[in-house]
Amino acid sequence: MTDAVSQFYQSYNEDSRFERPSRAVEYLTTLHMIDTWLSQLPPASAILDSGAGSGVYALHYAAHGHSVTAIDITPKHIEQIQAKIVQSKQVLSVQAEIGNAIHLSNYADQSFDMVLCLGPYYHLTSTEDRASCLSESMRVLRLGGILIVAYINKYSIAPMLAVKEQGYMRPSVIEKVLQEGVFYDGEEDSFWTDLYVTSPEQMEQDLLSAQAEIVDHAGADGITHTIDGSIDVMDKDTYNTWINYHFQTCRERSILGLSTHGLIVGRKS
Repeated sequence: MTDAVSQFYQSYNEDSRFERPSRAVEYLTTLHMIDTWLSQLPPASAILDSGAGSGVYALHYAAHGHSVTAIDITPKHIEQIQAKIVQSKQVLSVQAEIGNAIHLSNYADQSFDMVLCLGPYYHLTSTEDRASCLSESMRVLRLGGILIVAYINKYSIAPMLAVKEQGYMRPSVIEKVLQEGVFYDGEEDSFWTDLYVTSPEQMEQDLLSAQAEIVDHAGADGITHTIDGSIDVMDKDTYNTWINYHFQTCRERSILGLSTHGLIVGRKS
């Protein structure tokens, strides 16, 4: 993972990411997916949050009695997590340290019941780094353990650009989205920092190649990210209806690729 990604997040306010109702859909769906599979693991599970950001998931699950190791390549994020641990009114079992999802050599084989990889994968621009991320995650999982990986669907990009960034709606960008799916920070066609976008089918192949048994697959936010302007002005009842609809359809394969973020779940058998 490049310095460009770390530098981007060093200046980005990760804590504000889920404040808007439209962005909270991703958070609520991710909690739903984690809770579904965590319920099948030991009551006080050991969790590796690989690419933990500012700790929204790490701190949540530590507060629910789990032992969490949170790593991130961005120093600011680790400082934020450590500050939150100190400020917490609970005694939280959280170890936060700078680390890289593609190099987990600090952790022994079969150390964790669950590995969360909810940010790194879609910033890994080389095939080798993505394979290393998955193989290392599987290595540190115990038998029967669960790996949850977030990725960005390539089929969600053009609708998002058409609504929000029409300056990038040009053949060279779309060709990159549909073919190699790799964008580098600072390039003319890059609309974010280093980025890798893929398809649900390819993501399943990647997990199978890492010797994971695929047990669940869902869209984390559906088309919510594209129509966020409409979602953000919904009243409470309308928003709850949308969330209910999303939860009922987030695993529907015919629309899975339209979700900006995908969530795929693998088990170490």
